[in-house]
Amino acid sequence: MTKVAGALALLLWAGFACAADSKAAPADYQGTGIVLAVLPPPSDLHKTRPVIVIEHEPIHGLMDDRMSMPFIAASTDLFRGLRVGDRIAFSLKDTPDALLVVTIQRLTK
Repeated sequence: MTKVAGALALLLWAGFACAADSKAAPADYQGTGIVLAVLPPPSDLHKTRPVIVIEHEPIHGLMDDRMSMPFIAASTDLFRGLRVGDRIAFSLKDTPDALLVVTIQRLTK
C-alpha cells in the first residue's frame, strides 16, 4: 500500500469512529472548492460512511496549499443536488481522529 493510500485509509477509518458525535458541534474550518467525486457508502474509500472528494483552495488555519483530497461527510443528505464539477463552500469539524464535512453549499459559478 502506498503512503498516500495508507493515509487516506487512516483518515477514512478515523472519521467513522468520530462522525456520530460531531454532527451537533459547530464547524472549525471553512473551505471552498470543486466536487471531484461524491461517494455514498459503500465505496472504494469507505464501506459504511459517505465520502466526498474535493479539489479545495487553501483552508485558513488548517492547510496552506490547494489540493485534492477525500473527506468523510456527516451524512449523505449533504450530497443532495451535488454533481461532479460543482463549486462549493463547505465546513469541517476537527474531530479527535479526522476532519468531517458538516455542511456543503453549492455556489454559483
